[in-house]
Amino acid sequence: MITNNFRTSGKPGRVLVVDDQAANCELITALLEPRGFVVEVAMSGPQGLECIAAAPPDVVLLDVSMPIMDGLEVCRRLKGDPKTAMLPVIMVTGNVNRNDRLAGISAGANDYLPKPIDAQDLILRVRNAVFAKRLHDELAENYRRLQELERLRDSLTHMVVHDLRSPLTAIIMSMELMKMTTAGRLQPRDLETLEACHGSALNMNEMVTTLLDVSRLEAGELPLQKAVIPLAPVVHAAVIPLRGLAEGNDVRLAGPDGDGTAHCDGEIVRRVLGNLVGNALKFTPAGGEVRVSLHNGGPDVRVAVRDNGPGIAPEYHGKIFEKFGQVQDRKAKLGAGLGLAFCKLAVEAHGGRIGVESEVGRGSIFWFTLPSVSEPGRIQP
Repeated sequence: MITNNFRTSGKPGRVLVVDDQAANCELITALLEPRGFVVEVAMSGPQGLECIAAAPPDVVLLDVSMPIMDGLEVCRRLKGDPKTAMLPVIMVTGNVNRNDRLAGISAGANDYLPKPIDAQDLILRVRNAVFAKRLHDELAENYRRLQELERLRDSLTHMVVHDLRSPLTAIIMSMELMKMTTAGRLQPRDLETLEACHGSALNMNEMVTTLLDVSRLEAGELPLQKAVIPLAPVVHAAVIPLRGLAEGNDVRLAGPDGDGTAHCDGEIVRRVLGNLVGNALKFTPAGGEVRVSLHNGGPDVRVAVRDNGPGIAPEYHGKIFEKFGQVQDRKAKLGAGLGLAFCKLAVEAHGGRIGVESEVGRGSIFWFTLPSVSEPGRIQP
């Protein structure tokens, strides 16, 4: 049973008929217009492309056999253009053998309508095509709105964090000045409190820097100061500030094992390593070990941070590298919010890769690669 009127989202479906035979155009129009469709006609392939460029319809009924430019070529052009690739195209033809169908599918046609045209067949196929187009348009619009909301959120976050930086810097400098001016006069407990506050302020400053740098990396606006760098000293520079945390947690911090030389920004790589090693120390139980290793193999240097912490289930291996991504298991909240997102963006900005190998209860290996200088052709200025 076919309803007399068809509406989607409160608007009639727009149909473009591209056919050089006026009788066919009149027949299709007579069948569709009484049921609520708005029908437009183009008498040739080039004219059809002009109509679509001016005002894309919801569906195109396209005759295969036309002079100058046949329907297959029109279809290929529509599907080859990102602006019209999702436009439903129904090929109208008297040839419905296998080779003709394959030719239409190869050109990108969404459906076939055989001649002579059956009214019920025509209306059902057009109705379904218009409905599919409206669903696609709605999804595309929702996605666009989500992207805009994400941009607004990121802009607001960036603005707030940027404004936090000045007062935070003032707090850090004031604490450092206080430590100098009160040297030898503070009680041990007061000095310990001051040191803890200073450390927390430095951690906050590092978070602010990471958030700003994540935004710059996403926008491709963080310049990398690349040079040919031995990675062992970079590892040492990353782990030295973390030795106190390791000792406090009763965790052995070892490495680097191996060696390697990469073409990279040493300071950015140091921060990547600091994030990975710091996370490993946070989740490794007392008596455990965190080990950093380097392996120079072919075109890449592989840097790995191994721990024997609680491990991460495979379904979360990708999520932890997302911005603000965290994974909750039964023992601990796994993930570093922005830290691992920064690591991923920073490594990929170098042309490298990053990942994790882990199983629940068997620890984790966080690894990343950097271009090795053993492959000169890979080094980019």
